[in-house]
Amino acid sequence: MSRTATAWTGTSPHRRKAPPRRCSSSAPTGILGHDEFIRVLDGGKASLEIALGAVIVSLLIGLPLGAVAGYFGGLREAIVSRFTETVMAFPLILFLVFASVQLDAQLTPIGWGQIFPRGVFAEALLIGVFTSFYPTRLIRAALLPLRDAEFVEAARMVGASSWRILRKHLFPHLVPTLIVWGAIAIATNILLELGLSFIGAGVQPETPTWGSLLSTTWGTVYQPQTFNSENFTVWQTVFPTLFILVTVVSLNQLSEGIRRATEPRGAR
Repeated sequence: MSRTATAWTGTSPHRRKAPPRRCSSSAPTGILGHDEFIRVLDGGKASLEIALGAVIVSLLIGLPLGAVAGYFGGLREAIVSRFTETVMAFPLILFLVFASVQLDAQLTPIGWGQIFPRGVFAEALLIGVFTSFYPTRLIRAALLPLRDAEFVEAARMVGASSWRILRKHLFPHLVPTLIVWGAIAIATNILLELGLSFIGAGVQPETPTWGSLLSTTWGTVYQPQTFNSENFTVWQTVFPTLFILVTVVSLNQLSEGIRRATEPRGAR
Protein backbone atom coordinates (compact mmCIF):
# COMPACT_ATOMS: atom_id res chain seq x y z
CA MET A 1 0.00 0.00 0.00
CA SER A 2 1.36 3.43 -0.91
CA ARG A 3 1.90 6.27 1.53
CA THR A 4 -0.84 8.25 -0.18
CA ALA A 5 -3.34 5.42 0.30
CA THR A 6 -2.23 5.02 3.90
CA ALA A 7 -2.66 8.70 4.63
CA TRP A 8 -6.02 8.76 2.85
CA THR A 9 -7.49 5.82 4.76
CA GLY A 10 -5.88 6.73 8.05
CA THR A 11 -4.77 3.16 8.71
CA SER A 12 -1.45 1.47 8.87
CA PRO A 13 -0.70 -1.54 6.66
CA HIS A 14 0.99 -3.24 9.63
CA ARG A 15 -1.89 -2.75 12.09
CA ARG A 16 -3.81 -5.89 12.92
CA LYS A 17 -7.54 -5.84 12.56
CA ALA A 18 -9.43 -5.79 15.84
CA PRO A 19 -11.75 -8.74 16.48
CA PRO A 20 -15.42 -8.01 15.79
CA ARG A 21 -17.39 -6.87 18.78
CA ARG A 22 -20.05 -9.17 20.10
CA CYS A 23 -23.49 -7.81 20.55
CA SER A 24 -24.42 -8.20 24.19
CA SER A 25 -27.97 -8.23 25.39
CA SER A 26 -29.20 -7.73 28.92
CA ALA A 27 -32.50 -9.53 28.22
CA PRO A 28 -33.02 -12.64 30.37
CA THR A 29 -32.65 -15.98 28.63
CA GLY A 30 -34.48 -19.21 29.26
CA ILE A 31 -33.22 -22.67 30.09
CA LEU A 32 -32.46 -23.34 26.40
CA GLY A 33 -30.60 -20.03 26.02
CA HIS A 34 -33.39 -18.27 24.12
CA ASP A 35 -34.50 -14.71 24.75
CA GLU A 36 -37.30 -15.19 27.25
CA PHE A 37 -39.23 -12.03 26.38
CA ILE A 38 -39.27 -12.90 22.66
CA ARG A 39 -40.48 -16.42 23.44
CA VAL A 40 -43.27 -14.99 25.59
CA LEU A 41 -44.39 -12.75 22.72
CA ASP A 42 -44.27 -15.69 20.32
CA GLY A 43 -46.11 -17.86 22.85
CA GLY A 44 -48.80 -15.22 23.22
CA LYS A 45 -49.51 -15.49 19.50
CA ALA A 46 -50.00 -19.26 19.76
CA SER A 47 -52.09 -18.99 22.95
CA LEU A 48 -54.41 -16.42 21.39
CA GLU A 49 -54.71 -18.52 18.23
CA ILE A 50 -55.77 -21.50 20.34
CA ALA A 51 -58.25 -19.44 22.37
CA LEU A 52 -59.79 -17.68 19.37
CA GLY A 53 -59.87 -20.84 17.27
CA ALA A 54 -61.63 -22.70 20.09
CA VAL A 55 -64.27 -19.94 20.26
CA ILE A 56 -64.91 -20.26 16.51
CA VAL A 57 -65.20 -24.07 16.69
CA SER A 58 -67.46 -23.83 19.72
CA LEU A 59 -69.71 -21.30 17.98
CA LEU A 60 -69.93 -23.38 14.80
CA ILE A 61 -71.23 -26.30 16.87
CA GLY A 62 -73.28 -24.43 19.47
CA LEU A 63 -75.09 -22.01 17.16
CA PRO A 64 -77.09 -24.57 15.16
CA LEU A 65 -77.75 -26.76 18.22
CA GLY A 66 -78.93 -23.81 20.29
CA ALA A 67 -81.06 -22.50 17.42
CA VAL A 68 -82.79 -25.86 16.96
CA ALA A 69 -83.44 -26.23 20.68
CA GLY A 70 -84.54 -22.65 21.28
CA TYR A 71 -86.70 -22.03 18.21
CA PHE A 72 -88.30 -25.37 17.39
CA GLY A 73 -88.71 -26.70 20.93
CA GLY A 74 -90.45 -29.99 21.58
CA LEU A 75 -88.54 -33.23 21.37
CA ARG A 76 -85.51 -31.61 19.75
CA GLU A 77 -85.17 -29.15 22.61
CA ALA A 78 -85.46 -31.94 25.17
CA ILE A 79 -82.76 -34.04 23.47
CA VAL A 80 -80.29 -31.16 23.13
CA SER A 81 -80.94 -29.91 26.67
CA ARG A 82 -80.59 -33.31 28.36
CA PHE A 83 -77.43 -34.10 26.39
CA THR A 84 -75.73 -30.80 27.26
CA GLU A 85 -76.73 -31.07 30.91
CA THR A 86 -75.35 -34.61 31.12
CA VAL A 87 -72.00 -33.68 29.58
CA MET A 88 -71.65 -30.50 31.64
CA ALA A 89 -72.12 -32.52 34.83
CA PHE A 90 -68.60 -33.93 34.41
CA PRO A 91 -65.38 -31.91 34.84
CA LEU A 92 -64.31 -30.36 31.55
CA ILE A 93 -60.61 -30.93 32.18
CA LEU A 94 -61.11 -34.72 32.28
CA PHE A 95 -62.62 -34.78 28.78
CA LEU A 96 -59.83 -32.58 27.45
CA VAL A 97 -57.03 -34.65 28.98
CA PHE A 98 -58.53 -37.95 27.77
CA ALA A 99 -59.14 -36.66 24.24
CA SER A 100 -55.70 -35.04 24.08
CA VAL A 101 -53.95 -38.27 25.07
CA GLN A 102 -56.00 -40.48 22.75
CA LEU A 103 -56.03 -38.22 19.67
CA ASP A 104 -52.65 -36.53 19.98
CA ALA A 105 -50.95 -38.60 17.28
CA GLN A 106 -53.79 -38.03 14.79
CA LEU A 107 -54.46 -34.32 15.38
CA THR A 108 -51.06 -32.84 16.23
CA PRO A 109 -49.57 -33.06 12.68
CA ILE A 110 -52.54 -31.09 11.29
CA GLY A 111 -51.44 -27.53 10.70
CA TRP A 112 -52.51 -26.66 7.17
CA GLY A 113 -48.98 -25.99 6.02
CA GLN A 114 -47.40 -23.02 7.77
CA ILE A 115 -50.68 -21.37 8.82
CA PHE A 116 -50.69 -22.78 12.36
CA PRO A 117 -47.74 -23.97 14.47
CA ARG A 118 -47.59 -27.65 15.31
CA GLY A 119 -50.27 -28.65 17.80
CA VAL A 120 -52.20 -25.35 17.78
CA PHE A 121 -55.01 -26.57 15.52
CA ALA A 122 -55.48 -29.78 17.52
CA GLU A 123 -55.61 -27.89 20.82
CA ALA A 124 -58.12 -25.35 19.48
CA LEU A 125 -60.28 -28.13 18.02
CA LEU A 126 -60.42 -30.12 21.25
CA ILE A 127 -61.18 -27.13 23.46
CA GLY A 128 -63.78 -25.85 21.00
CA VAL A 129 -65.63 -29.18 20.80
CA PHE A 130 -65.83 -29.70 24.54
CA THR A 131 -66.83 -26.10 25.30
CA SER A 132 -69.55 -25.89 22.63
CA PHE A 133 -72.23 -26.77 25.19
CA TYR A 134 -72.01 -23.33 26.78
CA PRO A 135 -73.01 -21.32 23.68
CA THR A 136 -75.66 -23.98 22.98
CA ARG A 137 -77.41 -23.26 26.26
CA LEU A 138 -76.82 -19.53 25.92
CA ILE A 139 -78.39 -19.34 22.45
CA ARG A 140 -81.30 -21.55 23.47
CA ALA A 141 -82.07 -19.31 26.46
CA ALA A 142 -81.86 -16.18 24.29
CA LEU A 143 -84.24 -17.56 21.64
CA LEU A 144 -86.92 -18.84 24.00
CA PRO A 145 -88.55 -15.40 24.64
CA LEU A 146 -88.09 -14.35 20.98
CA ARG A 147 -89.68 -17.27 19.14
CA ASP A 148 -93.20 -16.09 20.01
CA ALA A 149 -92.54 -12.36 19.56
CA GLU A 150 -94.81 -10.25 17.35
CA PHE A 151 -92.24 -9.69 14.61
CA VAL A 152 -91.67 -13.43 14.39
CA GLU A 153 -95.42 -14.08 14.08
CA ALA A 154 -95.63 -11.41 11.36
CA ALA A 155 -92.82 -13.10 9.44
CA ARG A 156 -94.62 -16.44 9.65
CA MET A 157 -97.84 -14.87 8.37
CA VAL A 158 -96.15 -13.60 5.21
CA GLY A 159 -94.79 -17.08 4.50
CA ALA A 160 -91.18 -16.85 5.71
CA SER A 161 -89.54 -20.20 6.42
CA SER A 162 -88.16 -21.09 9.82
CA TRP A 163 -84.52 -20.84 8.70
CA ARG A 164 -85.17 -17.46 7.09
CA ILE A 165 -86.72 -16.20 10.32
CA LEU A 166 -83.71 -17.44 12.24
CA ARG A 167 -81.21 -15.96 9.81
CA LYS A 168 -82.88 -12.62 9.10
CA HIS A 169 -84.80 -11.81 12.29
CA LEU A 170 -83.48 -13.74 15.28
CA PHE A 171 -79.72 -14.13 14.77
CA PRO A 172 -79.12 -10.33 14.70
CA HIS A 173 -80.57 -10.16 18.23
CA LEU A 174 -77.93 -12.65 19.39
CA VAL A 175 -74.90 -10.65 18.25
CA PRO A 176 -74.38 -8.57 21.45
CA THR A 177 -74.79 -11.67 23.62
CA LEU A 178 -72.34 -13.68 21.53
CA ILE A 179 -69.77 -10.87 21.57
CA VAL A 180 -69.86 -10.77 25.36
CA TRP A 181 -69.63 -14.54 25.56
CA GLY A 182 -66.76 -14.58 23.05
CA ALA A 183 -64.65 -12.17 25.11
CA ILE A 184 -65.18 -14.25 28.24
CA ALA A 185 -64.60 -17.51 26.35
CA ILE A 186 -61.25 -16.35 24.98
CA ALA A 187 -60.03 -15.61 28.51
CA THR A 188 -61.36 -18.98 29.73
CA ASN A 189 -59.70 -20.84 26.85
CA ILE A 190 -56.36 -19.23 27.64
CA LEU A 191 -56.62 -20.61 31.18
CA LEU A 192 -57.66 -24.02 29.84
CA GLU A 193 -54.63 -24.10 27.55
CA LEU A 194 -52.48 -23.12 30.52
CA GLY A 195 -53.87 -25.95 32.62
CA LEU A 196 -53.46 -28.56 29.88
CA SER A 197 -49.88 -27.51 29.16
CA PHE A 198 -49.01 -27.43 32.86
CA ILE A 199 -50.03 -31.06 33.35
CA GLY A 200 -48.34 -32.15 30.13
CA ALA A 201 -51.46 -32.66 27.98
CA GLY A 202 -51.13 -29.52 25.86
CA VAL A 203 -48.95 -28.62 22.90
CA GLN A 204 -45.37 -29.81 22.78
CA PRO A 205 -42.60 -27.55 24.18
CA GLU A 206 -41.31 -27.01 20.63
CA THR A 207 -44.35 -24.75 20.09
CA PRO A 208 -44.08 -21.96 22.66
CA THR A 209 -47.30 -20.96 24.39
CA TRP A 210 -47.77 -19.25 27.71
CA GLY A 211 -48.78 -22.55 29.23
CA SER A 212 -45.91 -24.55 27.76
CA LEU A 213 -43.37 -21.93 28.87
CA LEU A 214 -44.55 -22.16 32.47
CA SER A 215 -44.76 -25.95 32.26
CA THR A 216 -41.21 -26.26 30.93
CA THR A 217 -39.82 -23.90 33.56
CA TRP A 218 -41.46 -25.50 36.57
CA GLY A 219 -40.85 -29.00 35.25
CA THR A 220 -37.13 -28.24 35.19
CA VAL A 221 -37.18 -26.60 38.63
CA TYR A 222 -38.78 -29.66 40.24
CA GLN A 223 -36.19 -32.04 38.76
CA PRO A 224 -33.12 -31.65 41.00
CA GLN A 225 -31.00 -34.03 38.92
CA THR A 226 -31.27 -31.79 35.81
CA PHE A 227 -31.84 -28.38 37.39
CA ASN A 228 -29.14 -25.78 36.72
CA SER A 229 -29.56 -22.63 38.79
CA GLU A 230 -27.24 -20.66 36.50
CA ASN A 231 -29.71 -20.95 33.59
CA PHE A 232 -32.79 -20.21 35.68
CA THR A 233 -34.07 -16.68 36.26
CA VAL A 234 -37.25 -15.49 37.90
CA TRP A 235 -38.24 -13.78 34.64
CA GLN A 236 -39.01 -17.18 33.11
CA THR A 237 -42.13 -17.32 35.29
CA VAL A 238 -42.81 -13.59 35.72
CA PHE A 239 -43.17 -12.75 32.01
CA PRO A 240 -45.75 -15.45 31.10
CA THR A 241 -47.68 -14.90 34.33
CA LEU A 242 -47.93 -11.16 33.79
CA PHE A 243 -49.04 -11.53 30.19
CA ILE A 244 -51.70 -14.09 31.15
CA LEU A 245 -52.94 -11.90 34.02
CA VAL A 246 -53.18 -8.74 31.91
CA THR A 247 -54.85 -10.51 28.98
CA VAL A 248 -57.48 -12.32 31.07
CA VAL A 249 -58.34 -9.23 33.14
CA SER A 250 -58.53 -7.06 30.00
CA LEU A 251 -60.88 -9.49 28.25
CA ASN A 252 -63.13 -9.69 31.30
CA GLN A 253 -63.29 -5.90 31.51
CA LEU A 254 -64.00 -5.73 27.77
CA SER A 255 -66.90 -8.17 28.07
CA GLU A 256 -68.30 -6.20 31.00
CA GLY A 257 -68.10 -2.96 29.03
CA ILE A 258 -69.83 -4.51 26.02
CA ARG A 259 -72.57 -5.92 28.25
CA ARG A 260 -73.22 -2.52 29.86
CA ALA A 261 -73.26 -0.81 26.46
CA THR A 262 -75.70 -3.26 24.84
CA GLU A 263 -78.18 -3.93 27.64
CA PRO A 264 -81.43 -1.92 27.75
CA ARG A 265 -81.29 1.32 29.69
CA GLY A 266 -84.03 0.27 32.08
CA ALA A 267 -82.00 -2.78 33.16
CA ARG A 268 -78.89 -0.81 34.16
